[in-house]
Amino acid sequence: MLNIEIDPHTISITWTLLCTALVLLMQPGFTCLESGLVRSKNNINVALKNVADFCISGVCFWLVGYGLMYGASASGFFGTNQFALDSYDNPSILAYFLFQMMFCGTAATILSGAVAERMRFSGYIICSFLTATALFPIVGHWIWHGKHFEQAPMGWLIELGFIDFAGATVVHSVGGWIALIALVVVGPRLGRFTREGEPKEMYCQNLPLSALGTFLLFIGWFGFNGGSIHTPSTELARVFSNTALSACAGGVSALLLSWNLHSMQGIRYVLNGLLAGLVAISASADLVNLPSAIVIGAISGCISVLLGDLLEKFKIDDVVSAVPVHLGGGIWGTVAVALFVPLEKLKLETHSEQLIVQLIGVAACAIWVCSIGLVFLWLVNKVHPLRVSAQTETIGLNFGEHGMKDELIDLMEQFDNIAKNENTPQHLNVEHGSNNASLCMTYNYLLDHTSRHFKAREEELLRLASLDPLTGIANRRVYENVLSETLEKSKKSSLDFCLLVIDVDNFKQYNDHYGHQLGDYCLQNVCQALSSKLTIKNGLLARIGGEEFAIILPNTSQKAAQSLAEKIRKAVSALKIPHCAGQGEFVTVSIGGARWSHTNEVNLQTLFDDADMALFQAKSNGRNQVRFSGQAETS
Repeated sequence: MLNIEIDPHTISITWTLLCTALVLLMQPGFTCLESGLVRSKNNINVALKNVADFCISGVCFWLVGYGLMYGASASGFFGTNQFALDSYDNPSILAYFLFQMMFCGTAATILSGAVAERMRFSGYIICSFLTATALFPIVGHWIWHGKHFEQAPMGWLIELGFIDFAGATVVHSVGGWIALIALVVVGPRLGRFTREGEPKEMYCQNLPLSALGTFLLFIGWFGFNGGSIHTPSTELARVFSNTALSACAGGVSALLLSWNLHSMQGIRYVLNGLLAGLVAISASADLVNLPSAIVIGAISGCISVLLGDLLEKFKIDDVVSAVPVHLGGGIWGTVAVALFVPLEKLKLETHSEQLIVQLIGVAACAIWVCSIGLVFLWLVNKVHPLRVSAQTETIGLNFGEHGMKDELIDLMEQFDNIAKNENTPQHLNVEHGSNNASLCMTYNYLLDHTSRHFKAREEELLRLASLDPLTGIANRRVYENVLSETLEKSKKSSLDFCLLVIDVDNFKQYNDHYGHQLGDYCLQNVCQALSSKLTIKNGLLARIGGEEFAIILPNTSQKAAQSLAEKIRKAVSALKIPHCAGQGEFVTVSIGGARWSHTNEVNLQTLFDDADMALFQAKSNGRNQVRFSGQAETS
């Protein structure tokens, strides 16, 4: 049997590189998590930010960040060499650089989900640059410089005894603080809060995708925590177990608390609680036992729920709850080191001393990131606004920032075209199999249905506008139009037509005596009598005043019109409607007529004046008579 000895140095490098690959898996995890929690019109933008921030942070960390973090220390505050790293002959440094580059990418990408759906892509790149070149490396120098390599002087926090095993403060608190600063600077999404300050739910695109992203992060976290032990050993079993149990406990506690507070079994709370548990245990995964890991994770899950609610009260819009998860979990995990790690494994003599140091580390990280981040982002925002325009935010950053069309944009363009052609409603194009096919078909159906409804309604309104509301016959507007049309047709055909003007005798006296209700009833009965005798084809009966009516008789001689007028007069008298004038008196009508002749053309006003004068003569001579213009006696 061959006895092959493997160099421990080689094993250490191989393990570090393997964990580096696992940590890299967290990038697609963040991409899936955040893409699923934003609306579809912004998912491409979020995914691209995750890719871009990793690339930017990688280059910046190589160029500046690694030197500030692990270069020769200036009194424990920052590194002074190893910029633009070139360690061709030192594989250990190359492996560790690559591992820390993944951590830097993780710290930078925490921001992307928090400010999703309203931060400009260029502004986000600037934030990633700041995190990778100054914020993460400097805090990392304070806490990790001298931890893995023999370097003196060590970082000032690690000299004090500060403990952060895998980056609860270095990675997650740094990312959480800069995310919080950016949220304050750019403000909430449009429509996220009402005018009264009440939060409004912004619907997610794909929660199952977010759940997948969470599990990818879970897997990557084994490299995150496991890789912090640079040489594989039996200690990995404790690190892996603590990591898994803390995550599960965080998910369970978040579920139970959200269920109690919000009466719901929200999947987002479970995902956030699980991630918060992973963040919190990163500070002490190598030092605590399993019960402690469960308590740390459970408390971090509750913190993620409560801190999320607190942000909403202050109208801070964190799309993916990055601040509750990474900042809340990171601070709690850092403090938990002093509460749960056995005394013999601490660097200081008492838990109280350790707690003070841990709090100093939390405060130092907060002051550094917040002061630099707030000043930097405030200045950048003055020169180059970090937030997109309201129009871009409304149509979505996929199209507004990157010109990436989707089915929703096509649908919006169709609606824009419809809006520009208000007078000609158009159907939407239906692409069968697309996500919007059902919506387009429903719109087209509603358009057809409402078009028929409005057409019928329009016809009904036109009919009502043409009728007298009391008698149901044509009104004065229709009378004037028909009279003009009759005149034009008569001129073209050289035919005569007649106009009758009818007035109810002594109607004012009747109306004053019996009241308006019986007066209306009287007019309705008179109108029925007039209609019953109108047999001339295309003739029109119209009410042109209170108790005045007119009849247009096309292609009618004066003799025929006069005969019809007599029949109408007798029909009204036959109604025997009692009049208040005296015993045996009944409602009657007086009728005046005029003939338009193609041989002696007159205008419409003259024609009406002639008929009205004949009516006046009929009323003057005793009423209940028919008179025609130019005649002294009734035929």
